[in-house]
Amino acid sequence: MKNYCCIKFKQRNSEQSLETCIFSAPVGELLNWVTIPSLSPERKDGIQRARNDFRVRGITKFMVEDERNIIPTAIVIALSNDVFKISNDVVTGLHTLEIDESKSAEALVIDGQHRLYGMNAYNPNTVVPVVAILGASTDEKAFQFIVINNKVSKVSPDHIRALTINCSDQELETRLRSARLSLSRQVSYVGWANEVEGSPFKGLLSLPDIAEENRWIIPASIESSIAYIQSKNMRAIEDEDMLLDFFLTLWNAIKKNWGNAFSKDCKLLSKVGLTCMNQFVVDAIEFIVNYSEEEIDLSNEEDVTKCVEKVLKTQQEDFWLATWTITISDTRSVRDQITDAMKQIQQNIKYKSQWATDVNLIDKSA
Repeated sequence: MKNYCCIKFKQRNSEQSLETCIFSAPVGELLNWVTIPSLSPERKDGIQRARNDFRVRGITKFMVEDERNIIPTAIVIALSNDVFKISNDVVTGLHTLEIDESKSAEALVIDGQHRLYGMNAYNPNTVVPVVAILGASTDEKAFQFIVINNKVSKVSPDHIRALTINCSDQELETRLRSARLSLSRQVSYVGWANEVEGSPFKGLLSLPDIAEENRWIIPASIESSIAYIQSKNMRAIEDEDMLLDFFLTLWNAIKKNWGNAFSKDCKLLSKVGLTCMNQFVVDAIEFIVNYSEEEIDLSNEEDVTKCVEKVLKTQQEDFWLATWTITISDTRSVRDQITDAMKQIQQNIKYKSQWATDVNLIDKSA
């Protein structure tokens, strides 16, 4: 049994309204006695969405980035009648919530699963506030999940500015950027790609504050590549954080497998090269996800990496290192020629021909 000191209250004075209580607990301890069932082919009664690795990692990184960072938002759980007992403490006027840990299936997380996972990865002893809905039926749990998860809206940039008008802009800006937010409309995916830990492009963007010798990549190539992913409207990519993480995971896999091509002055990292490669891989991943019998989760870093590696097996790193018959430029004609060459390489590898056969971009005399 686990005991927690709590405040119990009823939000509405009606017989149908359930009681709730508020208490605090370490995330690691909570995960020992709550259940986070997800809808899946095997589990039809789950209410939570599948675990999103990108979101979990983002929360962990947020906690690691700055010792001042906290997440005060409460975890919401729903408790069936047979999993808890609650008693009055006459001395303090508070209550004691007693949890039967053996009945974790009856203690469901309604909101905050990714916060639990992310903060647990940071430190299992991290304490979080918890709001428990007492005596919730299965229908009530599902209803609360739908309502809570569909009533959240983002704060507008103008509202953020108004809230911070009396704050130290520079210090606050630094913290906000570590959390992938900003007071400035100019900070975008380009800034994050250049600054986020684990980004393959970190410190390599052609920006004013980057040393001249490290300006490998034109910012517009990042913007256009992310815009292309956004245009695909992939279901698993629900928000800006996930979009950025998907993009960075994709290019981390390319960098890991094609280390020679991922270098300064290589055609792969030119604006047209990065854009064409990004589009080719994204299109291929979309095809794999839509037509593969295997379950692929694009919010899962491992699944995305495996997809990229599968696509890279149909291509050749040496293509980007070879001498070409054309001058690199970001024009429609050059983009079309690069895309056609990549399709030809794909065919050559599939049918076990020499990869450069009929690839007209390759300067055979070089």
